[in-house]
Formats: sequence, C-alpha cells, structure tokens
Amino acid sequence: MIDLRSDICSEPTEEMWDAMRAHTPAWPMFDTDVALERLERDGAALLGKQAAVLVPTCTAANVAALLTLAEPGRAVVLEQDAHILTSEGMGIRSLARLRPVTLAGTRGHLEPSRVAEAITVNDAAVLCLENTNTRAGGTAISARETAELAAVAHEHGAVVHLDGARLANASVALGVPLATLAAPADTVAFSLNKGLSAPFGALLAGSTDTVAAAREQIKALGAGTLHKLGIFAAAGTIALGMIDRLADDHRRASRLAELLREGGLEVDPVESNIVFCHCPSGAEAVAERLAERGVASFIRDDFRLRFVTHRLIGDAEIDEAAAAIIASASVVTA
Repeated sequence: MIDLRSDICSEPTEEMWDAMRAHTPAWPMFDTDVALERLERDGAALLGKQAAVLVPTCTAANVAALLTLAEPGRAVVLEQDAHILTSEGMGIRSLARLRPVTLAGTRGHLEPSRVAEAITVNDAAVLCLENTNTRAGGTAISARETAELAAVAHEHGAVVHLDGARLANASVALGVPLATLAAPADTVAFSLNKGLSAPFGALLAGSTDTVAAAREQIKALGAGTLHKLGIFAAAGTIALGMIDRLADDHRRASRLAELLREGGLEVDPVESNIVFCHCPSGAEAVAERLAERGVASFIRDDFRLRFVTHRLIGDAEIDEAAAAIIASASVVTA
C-alpha cells in the first residue's frame, strides 16, 4: 500500500529505535532524564525560545498553550479552517473554555486589519496562527507576515500562539530558520511525529515563565506524568536533525501535482508536502477506486482528495500513485 493519507504515516528510523532501546528510563519528577532535558533544551534553541516542554501530541500542546495564555470566557481569534478548530475535538471550548472568533483567510493567510478589528471588537486575549496551514493545502506563512500579524495582536493587547505542527515544512519551503518563523509568537507548538518521523510527541516552547505555567496545565490534562517520557525524547532529538530531508517530500509533492495536471486533473498550488486534487465526480468514489489500486488517500471534502508525501514515499511510489490517481479519476468520470 502506498499510504499518502498523512505524513503521520511515516515510521521511526532505525536510529530512533536504537536510541529508544539504549535509553535508561528515569522518573523526571525526581530524577534527571538526560534525553528529555536534551530534547527540551535543543528544541527550545531551535525554535528560538527560552524553554520547551515535551507533550504527547500537538493537540495537547495547543490546548496547554491556550489554558496558559487566556482566562476562561475570553475570545481567541483564529482563521476559520484552523486545525485547532476543525480537528482537535474543540478543546478550545470544552477544556480551555474560550470563545473562538473566526476569520476567513485566503489560502490560510489573514488580513492584519481584519485581525486588529476582531481583537478589538471581541477584546480577544489570543491570536492563533497556523504554519503551515493544513486545510489550505500546506501553505507557508512568511516570517514577515507572521511578524505583521503578531505586531497587530500585541498592539491591541493580545498574545500570539503559533500552531507550528508542520513549522519545519514552512522553514524548508521558505528557506528560513525555525527560530525566525517562530520569533513573533509568544508560544509555539511543534510536532515531532509528522514529517520528522518520531513515534511520539510535540514541543510547546515559549518564555521560561510561560513554559513553567504550561507544565502545570499539562499535568492537569493528565499528560505531564508520563514517567518514561525520556524513551520518546531520545527519538525526538534525532527528529530535530531531520528537518533538511523534508525538501525531498516537497519535491515529490510538486512532482505528484505535475503528473496529475499532465493527466488532466485539477490540483491546488503546492507549497510544501500536501497535494489537493479535485474530483468533480466525487472524492469518495475516487478514493475507493484508489484503494483497490493500492493507494491510500484522505478525503478532504466532497470533491477533493488530499495526498501527503513523507519519508516512506520515494520517486517510484510517486509515479505509481500518480498513474493510479489518474486512472481512478478517469474511471469514475466515465
């Protein structure tokens, strides 16, 4: 099976498995866990922040950030298709007890003047940004745009949280260091287990005081007492060194899009490792045909399929998948 549903489908490297097996577990509450301390220190430095904490998922990192940054009942401004709203169980409401205020973006990009208005009218406590923007097709938000939006938020009394689950992809796509992209944000969540192939975990980074407060929220969520967390941290440190290889995923996503267009299919612009293909006859029918041909896809909506490249997808898989997609779309259309 050529699994293009998500980069979460990538597997840990042999080096990661070796590092996890070699790690001596510690109880971080009382003992020094060298692997955990190293990952949090190196991750914070890579993101340009004072401190970081390892949590099980980026969803947990986002919720912990919101719990830390805003009191219950306050408003939070987000792009209308933000992952925090659409794919994270509405923890923003049920756990953080915050009020989402949504803005329509253009392929994930927000207009600063509209952000300023939304913060002012709603007395919003937080502006949440997402980079790359998943539902917009993996679009990368530039450092300049992030800085402009953060400046507007700070000017109007709001803090900024960056959902950087795929910030490494944005870094590679734009040729800009992670720290530069994260600099304008007060907190940033960063996934280790998507394109970077770690088996587990995300980092929540920010100032020393903010991360200390977030650790208490993470405990309350039940995610702060994982006593053998260092085993996963050992793999996470290796993941931090794999960012450059994401360029291969981007190249292959662009190649897949090119082949699909040559085959007569409509494809959204590709900026990173996500490809949206339009299926006028219905995405579900095409996905079923694809599965029969050994290609797994993700139904984004009624008329679009999503394909995400990752470490286990090579050039041969791209060519085979493209042929299967074109054939499946053609069969359904006929």
